[in-house]
Amino acid sequence: MYTPLANKYRPQKFADVVGQDVAVKILTKAILKDRVGHSILFTGTRGVGKTTLARILAKTLRCENRQPNEYEPCGKCESCLNFSKDSQIDVIEIDAASNTGVDDVREIIESCRYKPTTGKYKIFIIDEVHMLSKSAFNALLKTLEEPPEHVKFLMATTEIFKIPETILSRVLRFDLKNVDSVLISQYLSTVCNRENISVGAEALSLVARFANGSIRDSLSILDQILNVADNNSLSAEQVREILCVSDDSDLLELFSLIMSSNLKDSVEKYREIISNEVAAKAVLTRLMDFVYFVTCVKTNLKITDKTLPEESENELRKIAQNTSLSSLSRIWQMLVKGADELKICDRQEIALEMLIIRIIYASHLPDLDEFLKKLTADSFSVSEDRDINSQTSESTSLLAEAMKSFPNAKLK
Repeated sequence: MYTPLANKYRPQKFADVVGQDVAVKILTKAILKDRVGHSILFTGTRGVGKTTLARILAKTLRCENRQPNEYEPCGKCESCLNFSKDSQIDVIEIDAASNTGVDDVREIIESCRYKPTTGKYKIFIIDEVHMLSKSAFNALLKTLEEPPEHVKFLMATTEIFKIPETILSRVLRFDLKNVDSVLISQYLSTVCNRENISVGAEALSLVARFANGSIRDSLSILDQILNVADNNSLSAEQVREILCVSDDSDLLELFSLIMSSNLKDSVEKYREIISNEVAAKAVLTRLMDFVYFVTCVKTNLKITDKTLPEESENELRKIAQNTSLSSLSRIWQMLVKGADELKICDRQEIALEMLIIRIIYASHLPDLDEFLKKLTADSFSVSEDRDINSQTSESTSLLAEAMKSFPNAKLK
């Protein structure tokens, strides 16, 4: 029976966890000092290791062979073996999405009264804890604050803002970050080596970028594209075709045309890209990457995006020389708004094309402050013998005409 890569390579010890060094360091130190909190909450986006860390911590706390100077589970004792088989009696994993009511929480509270059949701790892992109802949270408050010594609560959520403050104040919180795309590429390379599959660095970089910081998503995507691998090898072109993303050179050419305000060629290039079954969302995301990179160059900030090849970086540096920060700021705001529009629009390809047209129209408009200063200076330079009423009327007309370019602007 085939096992998906996301399940097959799920970390079984802290050393296998990728991209969460801070959380792993705190947890392992707490284990060594026997200072593990009674209620711990892991939060972050999907696929970054919340439930995985909770399971590894539970496995470690119940390991029968672990020595005081060790923080990894042995993987060989009866407890560890039962954990691998999902047959641990004293580790109760609950899906809060399907057990949302106060009656479900009362069962947990009742179960807390009884000591574990073996080992030191009875552990409750509550996944998607934000799905609990308000009454369920209230019922859990007292037990969460002062549980019996033999009980640990390990919780995970993707929507921390839905959890009441009264709960947050009673737990030790770990905010897990999205995994860097370079780390994901390196991890996928290790997986491919174990699977005896030849995949180039460029192809893995595309998968890592498309996963948006999620290890699980990256493995699921790799699983999908490996179905079309010929002779256990996979090219970057095959990855682009499956993920519906375009070559960076085409997208970079489109970005260059947009920044040079070349409307006709920009639209034609965009239509050419889309005609190759490239997703509009993928085009928009890459344009945002380019704007971010150019902004970092203009402001001499450290560039954190490691997904651009060297030739693309050189081209973007050239574009940065002829672009103002105000233009980049306007373009970024329009791209962010366009991303929201794409979510609710059935015709995403047309929506993005219209967005490109708007960007080209607005990206090189002058700053409002500079325009008004120039307008004020020009109005006072009018000949002194001109009728003051005529002068005021002309300035008012010029200002009204100028404000048409800034419909949302307000004068004080």
